[in-house]
Amino acid sequence: MRWAHHRRWPRADTLGLIGTSAFFGAVHLGGGFSFALLASLAGLGYGAVYYWTGRIHYAVMLHFTVNAVHQLAFAAPPTTS
Repeated sequence: MRWAHHRRWPRADTLGLIGTSAFFGAVHLGGGFSFALLASLAGLGYGAVYYWTGRIHYAVMLHFTVNAVHQLAFAAPPTTS
């Protein structure tokens, strides 16, 4: 965002949030396209929290909470042989 602001780009904040969200989703492509799309949406939320608060620990706690809920509610239980 600083880079875009320095060049006086309009909507630099929006571009920064969308760009980092897309990158966050791309990093999660190993889980499949749908998972990467969901990760992009989550990344948008994490970025927005950081943008609004200016505190990275709030975004980290949100990420932890989302991952914990996903594991507890949606992950398949272990199978026994």
